[in-house]
Amino acid sequence: MAMITTTSIYVLGFIGLMIYTAIVIANKQLCFIFGDVSDGIEYLIICGCALAASIPSVLLLFAIYKQKQILRIQSYQVICIVFETVLLVVCVVAVSLPHSKNWGPLIEPRGNGASITWWTQIKQISSLCVEGKLYYQSDDSSTKIAGNCQYVPTYKTNNHNLLIPSVQFTFQLFDDNFTFSNVVKEDVSFFVTSDILSSRQYLQKNVEGTQQYDIHVSAGDTIQHYSNKDMFKLLSNPDQLKFLQAVGEQDAKSALQEFNYLQQVHGVCFYFVSAFDEHSQMTTASIEIAIQFLEREIYSYSGIKFIVSHQPVYSTGEHGANPQFSIAMQSFLDRHEDSNIMAVFGGRDHVFSSYQKDGVYFFNTGGSGSRLTNVFETSEMKNRTWKANRLDGPQPSDQRLNFGGEFHLLSLLQHTRVEVNVSKSGVGYVIKNIETGKVESTFAQDIKKPRFWGPIVSPYENGANITWWTRDPVKTSVCIDGKLYYGTNNMHETQTLEDCSLEPAVEKLYFHSIFVDRQQFDAVVEGKEIHFDNRPKDSVKFIITSDAHEMTPIIRRSIQNMEDFDFHICGGDQTYWSTAIEYDLAFPNWHQKPFCQCQGNHEAYATRRPVKQRDTTFHQQINGVHFFSVFIFNESDIAATDDLKVNESIAWLDANIPLHNGPKYILTHYPMYSTGGFGSYPLYTAQLEQLIDKYANNQILAVISGHDHIFAAFKRNNIFTFVAASGGGVLSKVNDLETMGDISRVWNGTELHGPIKSDTKWSMNYENHLDSYLKFTRTEVQFGSGRVKYVVRDLESWDVLVEYEQEY
Repeated sequence: MAMITTTSIYVLGFIGLMIYTAIVIANKQLCFIFGDVSDGIEYLIICGCALAASIPSVLLLFAIYKQKQILRIQSYQVICIVFETVLLVVCVVAVSLPHSKNWGPLIEPRGNGASITWWTQIKQISSLCVEGKLYYQSDDSSTKIAGNCQYVPTYKTNNHNLLIPSVQFTFQLFDDNFTFSNVVKEDVSFFVTSDILSSRQYLQKNVEGTQQYDIHVSAGDTIQHYSNKDMFKLLSNPDQLKFLQAVGEQDAKSALQEFNYLQQVHGVCFYFVSAFDEHSQMTTASIEIAIQFLEREIYSYSGIKFIVSHQPVYSTGEHGANPQFSIAMQSFLDRHEDSNIMAVFGGRDHVFSSYQKDGVYFFNTGGSGSRLTNVFETSEMKNRTWKANRLDGPQPSDQRLNFGGEFHLLSLLQHTRVEVNVSKSGVGYVIKNIETGKVESTFAQDIKKPRFWGPIVSPYENGANITWWTRDPVKTSVCIDGKLYYGTNNMHETQTLEDCSLEPAVEKLYFHSIFVDRQQFDAVVEGKEIHFDNRPKDSVKFIITSDAHEMTPIIRRSIQNMEDFDFHICGGDQTYWSTAIEYDLAFPNWHQKPFCQCQGNHEAYATRRPVKQRDTTFHQQINGVHFFSVFIFNESDIAATDDLKVNESIAWLDANIPLHNGPKYILTHYPMYSTGGFGSYPLYTAQLEQLIDKYANNQILAVISGHDHIFAAFKRNNIFTFVAASGGGVLSKVNDLETMGDISRVWNGTELHGPIKSDTKWSMNYENHLDSYLKFTRTEVQFGSGRVKYVVRDLESWDVLVEYEQEY
């Protein structure tokens, strides 16, 4: 056996020790020694080096044993042996410890709900109990719903993601309680960062003192590699803040989210666009796709808007402006100066810079967390070097990267975040140094909101109710044929003066509602012409929608070509909470045709309405067609039916239907029959069936409803029943067993046709089912010569899905 010298062993041990120490120091996270890491990479490296460093100790002990030289061991030899033995013990102990902690949740608003994401070190069931229902993740990563929280799913995973389709809810995770809310409100606050690049230190500095904000918006590259390690660094401490971000260069590599998308948060709309493709390259095609998205969607919402893009429009940083992108963006903004775009946020360049052109602010927020750009280095700045840590005022230059320099306001070589406060009066921007907490600068702008929304013209008894809103308070008045109708925001307080030149003695208001006691009149409200004529006609055309839930993109499509129709019937839930600002979102560029809406469960919040509206139960004749509206919900609980109201509604119908001659429709937000999750309410449906059978010869043509967010059609004894609630709200989860309550009711696609077999209590009259669609729709009705034609149209493709005919 070859002689092993103790000197060589000491050298090997020393080298191993140095390697181990270097790894620990480079890692800068001593907790990783004990397994407190994200994806185990550093853990494995450290343990491997510790094991390698222990090998010389083992060889030394073996040599000593063979040569029997224990008594000649020097003190430094003892230290070497002891230290390396300790390293070996640490490595062995670390193996038994968990490699990482849990992280999350990441709460991201999505449509009319929220995406909740978290990670666990041990595979667990992905589930959250929300409002008495269990939302859980299936093996195809989709979200399923169980009817109660006692249900026990079987699929387990480390990576958890659930989509909760509600604008307000609470949930518990990791023994903490979280609240999500995305209801529309007048005052909204958020802060903007960018390019934190997995720096936990700077993320914590950015979120300090932000509990009062509604959302954290990022212009991209918050995470560097999208590994569990990066997510752990940033999300190991639970946070109540909602989060949204644009796709940055690093994010594009992972392709974990949409490159171009929009999201409304509390009534403020954010448009996230990416100039980068999936390879993190800025191309002509990717820029064109981003601009096309903006062109297509910019008028989908009527409220305040912000654009967020990782590539800045203008910048004094290293990358500077990309002229192709900057020109395209500026051209888009010039074309849509009336679109309420307040600011464009960017990132990428690791500095703060601000610009203003034509009333729109441009902020580069890339100095939020990563290494700041060396703006004094010519090689980095390409002859655009700064002369100080701060640039003020215009920076004109013929450099292509300094595009837009004449619009420059302020640039800072500091770690900053932008705090934004949106109110009725305007938008305020605060530029804060996250190192010192000092406010470096502030900016303000007035809100460029429309002068008014409306007017909404609602047939009311033998006249019409006109409702509208104005940006500035004015007196509520309308001149009709030389007569002045004036009042307040309550139609029942309408008064008249015989001369339109007289000044009514009423206060100035934002919300206006008057009643005109005439079946036919012409009027002008804020420049919008109203031609109201509710006299009987031989033929009429009208549309039916329901459950828009202020989803403006779908609302805009649903009222297209209204000039071809006589009036508009709504099955309820045009808004979600009936607040003033929701009316601003739900009625942008509204038509002036008569609009008649039955009350939905979300309109039950009568005290929140900005204007006084009619009773929950009413009869209304429109152009000779009779509509009877009833309401069976508990007004203190928007989700619950009320048996007392069921009985009252049936009794009211029984008393009023015989009083009127002509074609009749029953409007009821809760469906009589439905293939959706709510289905039939047996007590209500049974009584409605008896009532309709009783008046079979009284020209009842159909029952129109909403509530279940689908389209469904049934026909019983030549009377149709329509569920028309796919007018904008989140479509129902009809493919989910727990949502539907019974396997016989679960859809296997997006359409159902013909009779269906099901004997559950929710499945009444399934033998007379015609068609159901999981699509956004409107129903067009053509009336005349004793015949009715119903045309169901897909609001996204504009295709006709199905047609029905009926004689009366």
